[in-house]
Amino acid sequence: MLREVVELSQESGSAAGFEAAVLRLLEREIGCDVAYFSVKGNEANPTVRGLEATIVERAVTRGEIYLKELGPVKRAALAGRGVAVDSEVLGLRLRETKYHRELGRAVGVRHSLMAYVPWGGRVVAALMLGRESPFSEGDVRRMETALPALGVGRAAFGLPWSSKPLRGSARRGLLSRLGVQPRVHSLASVDTPSGTLVVQDRGGFREMIAIDGRSELVWTRAALANPSRSGWPYVDLLHVAAALAGDRGRALFVGCGGGVAMRRFASVYPGIRLDVVEREPAVLELARRWYDLDAIPGLAVHVADGVDFIGRAPPRTWDVVVLDAYDTGALSEAFLRRSFFADLERVLRPEGAVAVNLIGTLDGRGPLRALVGAARAEFSDVRVVPVMTPDEEYAPHAPRNIVVIASGPRRA
Repeated sequence: MLREVVELSQESGSAAGFEAAVLRLLEREIGCDVAYFSVKGNEANPTVRGLEATIVERAVTRGEIYLKELGPVKRAALAGRGVAVDSEVLGLRLRETKYHRELGRAVGVRHSLMAYVPWGGRVVAALMLGRESPFSEGDVRRMETALPALGVGRAAFGLPWSSKPLRGSARRGLLSRLGVQPRVHSLASVDTPSGTLVVQDRGGFREMIAIDGRSELVWTRAALANPSRSGWPYVDLLHVAAALAGDRGRALFVGCGGGVAMRRFASVYPGIRLDVVEREPAVLELARRWYDLDAIPGLAVHVADGVDFIGRAPPRTWDVVVLDAYDTGALSEAFLRRSFFADLERVLRPEGAVAVNLIGTLDGRGPLRALVGAARAEFSDVRVVPVMTPDEEYAPHAPRNIVVIASGPRRA
C-alpha cells in the first residue's frame, strides 16, 4: 500500500483530492464503512467517506469533547507506530463515551481504527476508519506501514500552520509568581548603530520599539496568545498583494521586526516559501529570542540591505514582495526611488504584486507622493489603501499607516 500512496500524491491535483483518494484506497485495502480524514489546522473541513453532513457537523462542533474522551487511544497509538483501535484500548468504557453514543451508534460503527499521520516530527493529520466488525492485527500493520507515505504525500500539498503562544521571560518576579502581571514588562534592550531596540510585553502584546534619542517608534507588536496577530489593521491589508498575485508560491519580506506578517502568510497560504531580508543582525537576534522566528515554516533568513538584496536577486523569483522596513522613524529614501521599483518589477513573477507599508499623510506631503510616483513609473496598477477606523472623521493631515499595492508591469 506504500507504493499506492506515493502514486496518489503524484496523481492528485489538490489536497482535497489526495485525501479523498486515500480514503478510497483504505476502504479497498483495509475495509471500512465510514472514514474521516482531518488535517491539523483545518479541522473544520475534514474529508469524509460514508458520513452524512449532519454527522460531520456534529463531529466538528463537538470535536474537543470527543478528542478528550479518545485521549487514551491517541496516547496508545503514539506510544507505538501511530495506530490504535478504540475498542481495544477502552474496552467496555467505549460504550459510555459521548463519541460512541452520539457518533458510533448513529452510523452503525462498533470499532474505530485511529491513525495519526506524521510529518517533520509532529502529527499533522488524523485518520479514522470505522466499521461494525473488529480490526485485525494485519489491518493495523497495513495502516502503520502507510503512515509515513501519507505524511509525505499530504505535506506535498502544503499543511496549515498556526502560531504557538510566545514564551515569556525566564526571570519571574514575586508579582508574576503570584499571578499579577505588571502593566509593562521589559524583556530586552540592545544598542545598534541607528539607535536602541527595546522588547517589552504590554497589554497582552509583545512590542519591539526603536529609539534614537529623539523619537520612539513601535516597530512591531505581536499578541502573546497568537503572535500572527498584531491588532494593527495594516498588517491585514498586506494580503491585498497576495490576493492580486496569480500564485502564492513564494514571498519576500523586506524588514523582519517580530515576523507577524510572515507568520500570517504561513498560516493563510499553506506551503508557501518565505524569504525575509533584514540588514540589522540585532533585529534578527531579538526576533529569534522573543518572537520565535525560527518556528515559522518555510522561512529563509537573509542578512543584507533590502535594496541591495533585491538588486542582486534573479529575475522572476517571488510572487509577492512585502516592504515593511522602517528606520527609527522613517522609510529609507532608497525605497522611494524609481530604480528600486524597477528592480521589484524585475524580481516579481508574472502576475506578481507588491505591498508597501508607510506612515504618512494623505495631503500630498511626505513620502507617499514620491513612493506612488516611483511605483506608477514601473507598474500599471497602483492602489493606495489608507488605514481608517469606521467612525473616524477624514483628516488628510493626520499621520496614519498607508499601504500601497503595485502590480502589473508598465511595459507590456
